[in-house]
Amino acid sequence: MKSLTKDVAVMTDAELKDQAVRTGEETGRLRILCVDDESSVLKSLQRLLRGNNFIFFPASCAKDGLFFLESNAVDVIISDMRMPEMSGAEFLAEVARLYPDTVRILLTGYSDLESIVDAVNGGRIHRYLRKPWSNDELVLVLKEVSERLHLERENRLLVAQVEAQNLQLKDMNERLEEKVQQRTKQMLQALSQLRSANMKVSENLRSTIKVFYNLISLNPHLGGKTAVEIGELCRLLAVAFELDKKAVRDIQLAGLLFELGLAGQHDVCLEKAIYDMNADELAVYRQHPVRAHLALAPAGGLQGVATIIKHQYEYFDGSGSPGRLSASEIPMGSRILAVARDYVLAVRGKLQKVRLSKKGALRLLEMNSNREYDACILSRLPDVLPDLEQETLAADERVVSTRQLGVGMMLSRNLYNQKDILLLPEGHRFTHETVNRLRSFEEVDKQLLEIYVLTK
Repeated sequence: MKSLTKDVAVMTDAELKDQAVRTGEETGRLRILCVDDESSVLKSLQRLLRGNNFIFFPASCAKDGLFFLESNAVDVIISDMRMPEMSGAEFLAEVARLYPDTVRILLTGYSDLESIVDAVNGGRIHRYLRKPWSNDELVLVLKEVSERLHLERENRLLVAQVEAQNLQLKDMNERLEEKVQQRTKQMLQALSQLRSANMKVSENLRSTIKVFYNLISLNPHLGGKTAVEIGELCRLLAVAFELDKKAVRDIQLAGLLFELGLAGQHDVCLEKAIYDMNADELAVYRQHPVRAHLALAPAGGLQGVATIIKHQYEYFDGSGSPGRLSASEIPMGSRILAVARDYVLAVRGKLQKVRLSKKGALRLLEMNSNREYDACILSRLPDVLPDLEQETLAADERVVSTRQLGVGMMLSRNLYNQKDILLLPEGHRFTHETVNRLRSFEEVDKQLLEIYVLTK
């Protein structure tokens, strides 16, 4: 290093550099470079700063100071104003250009206002002190600088941490968005494969429920439009009783998934209509709600739905299954599901051999009021049916023979022979000719026809 003040006990170049590297932010000590052409000033500053948690570096002129700064980092520079070759104002201006983060303090024994203004403008000094300085004031200034630098370093660290966390959060959001898009694509593909089932699923159903519903509807004997209608009727009844949103949602989903427990049953069992089952077969069939309850057990958020499905065959008088619950012991959702389920099955011809009109289905359920069904829920059913989008017959169906067939009766279903040949289309109004023709057909083919007609 170039000649530093000889009268001041100073360290060698290597020692100064090593100490500068080992100190600073790690030790919390403020690194101070003092530049003054008077050795007595440097000695005084060294004595003052040695015991105040500062690291002192001396330089006897501006050129020595700049040379030192080329290889050493400092926090504060204290410079005299009047020095040979380069004034303090010129020196601090150069420091401001090369090391803008340093804190620059000017010591001046002169009252020359113009010199101080030059130093402020050119060197962009932070403080200036008059010689002779006050030790207390100088130490206080340096402690304030130390605290400010410490806060700035902490702020930079926090900003860096926030930026790193923001980048991490952005990455997580991007990956999450990719997963959501992938799941959405898979769900849309699954729905497109099931369009033949003519399902109409409400947009607010969760993806988990859609998966369960799709699994049910993969079986041609389950799900489909019937399940959608039951779910919607459950919703309408739940809203009519002013239940909370979660309860309404659970009851609607229970209606949509009421056949979930049948998804694993053999097709031969499912192809048989309920009204054609014997007592043993019906007992086995009625176990499907318990199987659904077990299937939904891992889904913690669907326990309300699982409970409603499990108790859908409990009778109001306590003679149902699986728990033989009665009246208010039966969950409200299960009582609603029982009414909605059997009404829809009745009008679709799945509860009895014939399809019923709205009035006919209501009469059938009311016959079992307070035995199978809750009378309070049945009383609200007529009020909500106008809001249910459903095609129903204008009158009840009945099955007649050719001997019972009369002129003017309307055929409610296509009429086929045993070879699946269409004899008469749905909606045909019988005349003397068509009645006689069917009677002749039976005599020739020795085949009794089941003819479905609408009651008058």
